[in-house]
Amino acid sequence: MKANQKFQDILKVSLIYFARYGYKKTTMEDIARELDMTKGALYLYVKNKKDLYEKTIAENLIGWQNKVKETVDKETDPITKFIVLSFKAFQYLSENKDLRQVLVNDPEIFPMFTRHDPYFDINENSREMIKSILREGISKKVFRNVDVDSIAWLAFSAYKMFIIDTYILTDNDTTWKLFQDSVELGIYGLLKKPIDIQNILIKKGGEIDSHRKHLI
Repeated sequence: MKANQKFQDILKVSLIYFARYGYKKTTMEDIARELDMTKGALYLYVKNKKDLYEKTIAENLIGWQNKVKETVDKETDPITKFIVLSFKAFQYLSENKDLRQVLVNDPEIFPMFTRHDPYFDINENSREMIKSILREGISKKVFRNVDVDSIAWLAFSAYKMFIIDTYILTDNDTTWKLFQDSVELGIYGLLKKPIDIQNILIKKGGEIDSHRKHLI
């Protein structure tokens, strides 16, 4: 238990250092010193700096997923789940500014195309979350009988595009409105029968937008 907690402490400190100084300027000595450890003790947990970097990023990407899943699991309706998943995932980097800075420093962590994705397996789990909601919506006859794999891939690709544009490349707040419009368009495209989803969009999108602006 203590070893696991120590490893979590190492990853937290590492994220701060990688965000602040970048990969090249961060040293194992600096991280060990911050943790009141010897460099040798640090190597009991990781092979080298590259290993530490990769484990730090992986841990935070998984944490991103878990935060989203935790919020989505509170909902019962697949339409609301899809909307909440979209907005919560998009908003997360407003909360984790260190991860956001690491992504700015190293955009290859979250590339647009999967053939260059060093964390493909983790991101595949995100696509599986989308697929699960789509299947539920189809089963409950609120979504059309779409190709789940293709739509999940398309939705996640669009999401990545907005993440890259909003948080990594431009820090452009106007992209938030485009993202909202895209979620609305996506939902209307999935619905088996046309219904009014504006109340859900306004409520869930407004809650997250307000929280996001407070954090930025």
